[in-house]
Amino acid sequence: MARARGLTLRIGIDAHIVGAGKGGVERFLREVCALLPVLGPGHRYIVFCSAAALAAGEFGITLPHVELVALPFSNPLIERALVLPWLARRHRLDVLLVQRLAPWAMGGCRVVLTVHDITPIKFPRQYRGLTNALVRLLTASSVRRSAHVLTPCLSIAREVAAHCGEAPGKFSAYFNGVDAALFRPLRDRAEGVAIIERLGLRTPYVLTSGALEPRKNIETMIRMLPRIPMALCAELVVAGGSRDPGYAAELSALAAMPAHAGRVRFLGYVSDRDLADLYRAAAAFLSASRDEGFNMPVLEAMASGIPTVCSDIDVHRELFAGVSAFFPADDPGALAEAVSGVLSDIASTREAALKGLARARQLNWTAAVGRVGMSLWSNPGQGVAGEN
Repeated sequence: MARARGLTLRIGIDAHIVGAGKGGVERFLREVCALLPVLGPGHRYIVFCSAAALAAGEFGITLPHVELVALPFSNPLIERALVLPWLARRHRLDVLLVQRLAPWAMGGCRVVLTVHDITPIKFPRQYRGLTNALVRLLTASSVRRSAHVLTPCLSIAREVAAHCGEAPGKFSAYFNGVDAALFRPLRDRAEGVAIIERLGLRTPYVLTSGALEPRKNIETMIRMLPRIPMALCAELVVAGGSRDPGYAAELSALAAMPAHAGRVRFLGYVSDRDLADLYRAAAAFLSASRDEGFNMPVLEAMASGIPTVCSDIDVHRELFAGVSAFFPADDPGALAEAVSGVLSDIASTREAALKGLARARQLNWTAAVGRVGMSLWSNPGQGVAGEN
């Protein structure tokens, strides 16, 4: 049973994916684990993590009111059905923050569920395997079993509420942040030249980043290239590992066609340092995604001081309206027109970059984790019409 308001709560955090290379979701959890105990020091936090992450020192948390506990299993079904309910009782939890799938039989422990997106539900053929099958099967019941549901933006809150048939008041958005120390604008032209030489890039280039999978719609960006003069865009640089080998092969074949040959560079996975440098030295950042939960790379590009061009989808409109150029997701001609417009007008480019930088500064991790904390400390029940 939860303690009276104002008293110390015992708060569990399911952080089993930290150290697993899960991109934006992992980054979110790292920030939650680091900042939540600082923002809410009057409570006790029990962080449940993998034994490998614990042994590797992935967390670096030494606060006296934080305890790190290794999970005995990595199977998501066993963890939800048996391990987390057992740990909730063992540690006398008042509330548990958990990702995607809610545990069963939690007794008096309140569950706050984070749903970052429902792409495995919307694109079942592209998202296979046990975890994605469980997401499709159990998301609606997980939402019903939870006291409150957090999403990265209001668009996703509305999607999940509609899919699950739940009242909007059960949902709130936390809005991701960005690491402003890592993702920052160029200090001077010499820094840009050094980056380009170190990474062996052709300039000017436009950048896209993220895992290679069909919903990212890389093919539309490749098909855009013949419509843009070399002087504005020498090459499209694609940073990110592949989640779909078949799709990656299709992209390679498309990039090798005569119309695109020599203008597409696939870098694969890159380190955070190289990624930050790639943003800084790019002429612009592109995202042609057909679906997103938040799209952190766009925000990182804005924090790096470069203009952005985004597909016209609900999430992008909610987060980046007024600071990014938009185009219909599957229209390479419209994308080429938008990119050319951004890159050919120096004054407009500078204005777009400044607007994006201001937007990135509005979305910071302290504010994001503070919103997460409010759902754990007081469960306000803010609806999907909450402020952005």
